[in-house]
Amino acid sequence: MRSSTSTAAASDAGGLAALIRQQSADEITQLLADARRHVERIRATAAVEVDGLQAAAQREGQERGRRGAAALLAVAEVQSRLAVLQAREARISEVLLETRNRLAHLDALPNAAANVAGFISDALRVLAPGPVRVLLPESHAALLDDATRRRLAAGRWALRFESAGVPGAGVIVETEDGRLHFDNSIDARLRRHAMQLRQLAAKLLWPADTGALP
Repeated sequence: MRSSTSTAAASDAGGLAALIRQQSADEITQLLADARRHVERIRATAAVEVDGLQAAAQREGQERGRRGAAALLAVAEVQSRLAVLQAREARISEVLLETRNRLAHLDALPNAAANVAGFISDALRVLAPGPVRVLLPESHAALLDDATRRRLAAGRWALRFESAGVPGAGVIVETEDGRLHFDNSIDARLRRHAMQLRQLAAKLLWPADTGALP
């Protein structure tokens, strides 16, 4: 099961990488520019307040003013970093949502038949040989010819295909008695590999050589 899980993760990661690379580079550049402008506004506001503290220091004592200025600058630095991190997290979430929405139209993507067959094959690996139901959208079932269905069964499973609504596309495979069930829909796959996919999205959107915080 570990091997099939790692294979599925690699497949999802590869598909996500291809989709993210199709995103406009201009969008990424604009996001970073917006984040930096936000940081600059925070620091400019802090600088004005620091000037006020320094003026107050002349009246109330240099040491108190220096402590206040240092504290304010520290807060501004934390706020600036937090603003950038929040902007990045929001963009990553947007990219993952965009990817999920595109994968929901699995039939329209390249290699759709191979992808559907792969989803079924991955799910079968976690079920014992025997009678099995494969639940999938009718449009997915139409992609699988008789030869592919025989290959998937591999003489070990008696597959019965049923057209059913699968949230977010993909397949659900279960034993005939319904006791064992493996959800290999797009949504389930994205949930299982959520952390890996977020890390991948961050790496692709902000390569190490340009990812330093402002």
